[in-house]
Amino acid sequence: MTVMPFLSAALGIMLLLASGGGAEDDEQRPAPVRVLSTSASIDFPNEVVLTLEAESDVRIEEIRLHYRLGRQRVRSYGYPSFEPSKRVRADFVIRTGGSRYLPSGVDITYHYNIQDAEGNETETDDFLLEYKDPAYEWERVEYGGLTVLYHDRPARLVEEAARDVAARIEDVKSLLGMEEARPQKAVIFNSGGEARRSFPVVSDRAARDHLYAGFAYGEYDLFLLAGLSRSGMVHEMTHLLMDEAIDSPLATMPAWLNEGLAMYFEPGGGSGRDSSLLQALRRGELSPLRNMDGIPGRPRDVGLFYAQSRSVVRYLMDVYGHDRMSSMLAAINDGDGVDEAARGAYGASLEYLEGEWRRWLSGRLSALPSAGPGASSAGAGHLRL
Repeated sequence: MTVMPFLSAALGIMLLLASGGGAEDDEQRPAPVRVLSTSASIDFPNEVVLTLEAESDVRIEEIRLHYRLGRQRVRSYGYPSFEPSKRVRADFVIRTGGSRYLPSGVDITYHYNIQDAEGNETETDDFLLEYKDPAYEWERVEYGGLTVLYHDRPARLVEEAARDVAARIEDVKSLLGMEEARPQKAVIFNSGGEARRSFPVVSDRAARDHLYAGFAYGEYDLFLLAGLSRSGMVHEMTHLLMDEAIDSPLATMPAWLNEGLAMYFEPGGGSGRDSSLLQALRRGELSPLRNMDGIPGRPRDVGLFYAQSRSVVRYLMDVYGHDRMSSMLAAINDGDGVDEAARGAYGASLEYLEGEWRRWLSGRLSALPSAGPGASSAGAGHLRL
């Protein structure tokens, strides 16, 4: 009966010796890697440099950076440049220009994993960097799920625009069957020249002619816009909402429908494109919808593409109502081609619907006093096409 306590005590001593002595050894064990500082610098629009300073009681041998752009689920990773030592400074470069273009306003979330020669590893908390041009003092307004980044404008005007746009966007949500939407962000530039520094390069001619006033990026829930234009804000926000609502990998959204819907919801908009549409109709230059899956590459064709897209969508919405358009969009999201989706929603092929629109448009044209050969198209800008 006295053997068991003896054996237990002996076993405890053996385990203590095998472990190296307990508390005294803990004091000799190297401390974990210690982060001294983190920082970021933006060389806009070319790159972001993320910098880490850290130290350990033994040599730091590996640093791995994990980062995510916007709401992307998958993190990228890389290895910052540094010389292994007990105290290190490590730099990691994220390219943001050229073929790796990153829109202004994107949030970059990142953290580090740091390992020393003894295998001690430290993982930092997440850090957040909002990528934007440091040449300006950016301010922000938040309203109805939209965050607006701007500079050198009266806050009151930005707030009024955000409020007006939020009210109009409710019609877009209704069409798409959305009760809630993800938060969105807008970056507003004060001029086309200023925006050119932040916009993607489409072509030299497009940049020189200020062909595009805004760009929407559904993967970041973000849009860029030259000027505080309510029409422009509604247009780009409509793109973001459609990207969110029509999110099936099977869905293929033709450009004429995408851009046409964005223009349809613009407040008061688009009449300036009517004259070019009428002139193209007279000359027989309108494109079949089947050839309008993408935006044309030549700048001279872009204006007509937008005018025609807007007019076709307005015809479908005004003549057949919003419910049928909602049905067609839902079918596209389910993987139907646009013609199949049109047959299901409208009971007719897309070609037939296009023919209806062309006949309707010809009737509106013939009703104008200026419809004769060689006549001026003055006044056509007020025709609702």
